[in-house]
Amino acid sequence: MSGGGSGRTGGGGGGEPSPDCGSLIVETTLNSPVPAVVASLKKGDRLTVEIQSGTAGTNSLVAKHGGQIAGSLTPPSLIAILSCIQNGFQYVAVVLNDVTGGVVRVRIQAP
Repeated sequence: MSGGGSGRTGGGGGGEPSPDCGSLIVETTLNSPVPAVVASLKKGDRLTVEIQSGTAGTNSLVAKHGGQIAGSLTPPSLIAILSCIQNGFQYVAVVLNDVTGGVVRVRIQAP
């Protein structure tokens, strides 16, 4: 357990358990969009990505615009993103499309 990269093919850059938080980029759709918040979004807007604690001790990922929740995020790399945020890393969700009909595509990335 005390092996900190003992020189064995050291090109991994950090090991498998902790992802490279700075290079993690993923595109996804905003889930359960809040109509009052989403209505003001436009392509290129940057939303803050935060962890929201649930009632049963579960955490979810949300995107906020102007301090208000715009919707939730469930990208394939959800666990990695949650871990990075819990370790102090920050992400933004950039709106990728003109928002029509409540569908919001975002790219989660470092600020």
